[in-house]
Amino acid sequence: MGFPISQTPIFSFLTSLVETHVVGYNKENGKFSYKQVIKLLKHPYTREISEQARIIENRLTKNNRFYPLPSELTLDNFLTLIFTPSNDNLTICKMMNSAISEIALLYKNRGDNNDPLTQLYRESLFQAYTIISRFSTLIEEDSLNIKPETFSKLLMRVFSSTNIPFHGEPAIGLQVMGLLETRNLDFKNIVMLSVNEGNIPKDGGNSSFIPYNLRKAFGLTTMEHKMSIYAFYFYRLLQRAEKITLLYNTTADGLNKGEWSRFMLQMLVDYEYPIVSESLETEQSPISVKPITIKKNAEVMGRLYCSYDKDSNPKARFSPSALNTYLDCSLKFYFKYVANLNVPDEVSSEIDSATFGSIFHRVAENIYNDLTQHKKVINKEEIENILKHDLIIRQYIDNAFKELFFNVPKDEKPEYNGIQLINSEVIFRYIKQLLHHDMADAPFTFIGSEKSVNQEVEIKTSNGVIKSSIGGIIDRMDTKDGTLRIVDYKTGGDPTIPKDIESLFVPDKKRSGYIFQTSLYAYIMSCKQNDKVAPALLYIHKAASSDYTPIIQMGEAYKPKEIIDDFAKYADEFRERLDALLEEIFNADIDFSQTEIEEKCSFCDFRKLCRR
Repeated sequence: MGFPISQTPIFSFLTSLVETHVVGYNKENGKFSYKQVIKLLKHPYTREISEQARIIENRLTKNNRFYPLPSELTLDNFLTLIFTPSNDNLTICKMMNSAISEIALLYKNRGDNNDPLTQLYRESLFQAYTIISRFSTLIEEDSLNIKPETFSKLLMRVFSSTNIPFHGEPAIGLQVMGLLETRNLDFKNIVMLSVNEGNIPKDGGNSSFIPYNLRKAFGLTTMEHKMSIYAFYFYRLLQRAEKITLLYNTTADGLNKGEWSRFMLQMLVDYEYPIVSESLETEQSPISVKPITIKKNAEVMGRLYCSYDKDSNPKARFSPSALNTYLDCSLKFYFKYVANLNVPDEVSSEIDSATFGSIFHRVAENIYNDLTQHKKVINKEEIENILKHDLIIRQYIDNAFKELFFNVPKDEKPEYNGIQLINSEVIFRYIKQLLHHDMADAPFTFIGSEKSVNQEVEIKTSNGVIKSSIGGIIDRMDTKDGTLRIVDYKTGGDPTIPKDIESLFVPDKKRSGYIFQTSLYAYIMSCKQNDKVAPALLYIHKAASSDYTPIIQMGEAYKPKEIIDDFAKYADEFRERLDALLEEIFNADIDFSQTEIEEKCSFCDFRKLCRR
C-alpha cells in the first residue's frame, strides 16, 4: 500500500526534463524543441524557482520560436542547470538530482512541515533522489550501458511502479489495508471496496505449464484452493465486526463484469442479521444551451464609444474584418472588438491558412517593391527576367519565412521540416502563377502594396452624430487603361458572384466577406479620386487559366453578369447600406446576439464560449 510517485509533481517534472534532453534536443543543430521546452517552463516547480521562466515562455510564444537555442533559455542558475544539453545517461542523472536538490529547498524554506501534502511531496523527492542515485551507481560501475532513449524509458518505468509508503499509528483512526493484511485482526467497522466477482475471489488461472489435472492428482495448489483461502479471509474478517459495508460496481467494462461477488450472494442466504441494500447512481442530465445575448447597457455602449468614437479614440476605425464579423455574428463582434477578448498565442510548426496567406502577401510585396524602386510602370520584360531566376524567387520566400514564421535574423538559415517545405514549394508555384498572370497583363502602373487607407464617416446614434472612420490595408493597387484596380490576393477558396450590393450586407451563409472587403476599399478610393475604380479578387490558384479575370462580377444566378469596372455606379447604394449597418451597431435597442447561421460557427474562436 502506498501513494504512487507517478501522481506527484516531481514525476511530471522529471519526465519533462528527461524528454527535453533525450527527445527534444537536436545534437546536429544544437537546438531544443519548443514542445518539450514549454512543458518544463510551465511546470510549477520551474515557475516557483525561476522568475525568468514565464518571461521566456511569453517570448518564445510571441516569436513563434519552436526551435530555441540553449542560450535563449539559460537566463538564471536554475534554467542553466535544466537547459544545459546533456548527452549521456550519467550527466542526465546528475542534472536530475541537482534539480531535485533545488526543489527540496522550496519545502525547506516554506516551514509548513505539518501539511500532509508537503510531507507527501517531500517524501516523493526523497524517493526520486534515491532511485536516480541507484541508477547513477549502476552507470558509474558500467553495469548499465544503454542508449539515452532506452534509459529514459527504463527510468520512467521504475518511477511508475514505485509507491510512497504510508506511515501512521496502526491502532488509531482509519486503517487502509489489503485483504491479506487483515489476518488475525478484528474490527468494529469495516468498509470493503470492489466486492465484485473477479476481485473477491480473484479471477484467472495459474501461470504455470502444469495442467490442472496433474495439479489435482498430485495435490498441488489449484484455483479451488485459492478460492477457499479467499473465503476464509473474507469470513474471518467479518466474524466480529459490528457494522459492515460492502461496495461493488455495477458497471460492466472490460474484465469487470459488474456482478456481485459470490460471497455477497451467499451472505444473502446464510446471514441471519438484517441487510440493507442501497444503490447509488450518477445522474446524467443533458445540459441545456441557452442563447447568449449581450444587452447594450450603459457599460457596453461606453466601451463601444471608446473603441469607435474619434472623440474618445483618435485612432478609431472600423476595419472590413470588424464589419464582416458583425454581419456574420454580432456576438462575435462584441467578444472580439468590444470586450477585446483575444485568443492566446500558440507556437506551432504547422502553417495555418492565415500565416500561409501572410507569407505569400509579403513575398509579392517585396518583389514588386524591388521592381518599382526606380519607376512605377512594370513591363513584360522585367517580370519575365524574374521568372527566369528561380533562386531569386526562393530567396524572397526564405526571407518572408524568416520574418513572419521563424522569427530569425535574415543572416540565419531557416530549418524547414517536411510540411514547411511543402508550403514553401506551394508559395513558390503561386508566386510564379501571379507573375505569369501579371506578365500577360503588362504593361501596367504599380501604385503600391500593403497601403493603409481611411475614410471618415459620421454615424447617427441616440447621443447624436459621432465621427469615426472606415478603412484597412489594401494588398495591391495598380492602374491600367485609366482604371485603378483594388486587388486583394486570395490563396484559397473559390470565386463567388454576389447578386447585388444589398446581398453584401445581408447575413447569409453564402455572403462573400472577401467581396465586401474589396468593395469597401473600392468605395473609399472612389471617394478620393475621379478615375474609375475596379475591385478585384485575384485567386492565385485560378490565375493560370487564360480566360480568368480578377475583376469582380455581379448579377443574378443563371443570368448575364455585370463586371464592376467602375465602382462609382454603386457608391451611393454602398454608402447607404454602410450607414445603416453602422447605425445598427450603435443602436442601443439591438442586442449583440448569436448568429442563426451555424455554419459560421465551425471555425469560430469563441465556439466553446457559446457552446455551439
